[in-house]
This record gives sequence, C-alpha cells and structure tokens, in this order.
Amino acid sequence: MKKLKFIKKIVLGILAYIIGIVIASNSEGFFRSLIQDIFQWSTSDKIQFVGKNIFIFSNKLYFITFGIGLLILTLENLNQKFIQVLKSLTVSLLIFGILLIAISFIDANMKVAECTACNDGIRKLNWDDINYGFIIGASAIISIIPNLIRISKRK
Repeated sequence: MKKLKFIKKIVLGILAYIIGIVIASNSEGFFRSLIQDIFQWSTSDKIQFVGKNIFIFSNKLYFITFGIGLLILTLENLNQKFIQVLKSLTVSLLIFGILLIAISFIDANMKVAECTACNDGIRKLNWDDINYGFIIGASAIISIIPNLIRISKRK
C-alpha cells in the first residue's frame, strides 16, 4: 500500500512538472508582453523598445522554474481538501504577481537611473535587453516558498 502511494506521488510529480513546462511554453509571449508593459508603465514611458521583437531561443530557467513550481504545489496539496488547495494556489499566484510587478518595476527604474547618455531621460532598449527568464523564474521560485515551508513542517 505504501509502495502504491509512493508510485502515485512520483507519477503525479512528473506529470505536474511536464504540465508546468507546457504552461510555461504557452504563456511565454503573454509574460514577455506583460513585463514590457510594466517596464513602460512604471517609468512613465521613459523606456522605449527599439529593433525587432523576435525571440527564438527561450530562457530555460523560465521553463524549469514553472515546472518546479507546479511540482511543489502538487506535492504540497496532494492530500488536502479543495478549500486548502484553493487557498494555497491563490496565495502562490498573488505572491507571483506581486513579485513579477515588483522585480520588473525595480529593474526598469534601475535601467533608467543608470542611463547617462539618454535624450530627455528616455532609455532605448532592445527587446531582448530584459532578462525575462530571471524575472519570471525568481517570481515563480519565491512564490512557492510558503508551500515549501508547509511541506517541511509536515515532515
């Protein structure tokens, strides 16, 4: 019986990791656009993007962190009631969203502040001058810390 539960955890963990990577690959364009909007909004349009908005090779950190995030959420909520799962998911998504905005805000304003050769305080960035993988990855990893704490308390 214990062996069956262990196999169930492994299979669900692998499945959650794969689903996390699929979600990451399908939402990459959305998050890139969102981060670009935050960069412009948070600096009162003092950042302008130049060049072509083409990305061919995605940041692997982004995919890995989404997979790990969904894996941790799944393992933490495996035997929980629906309300507890909903609470855990809501807290993680709120933390993720707040961190995504905060990290993007700080990064954008640092880029404007460090610009010494800007015309009228406007910083021109290429579309790939932003480290999307770091911003999204850090937000995803930090957002699952409460889940990791709950898992460690149970053990």
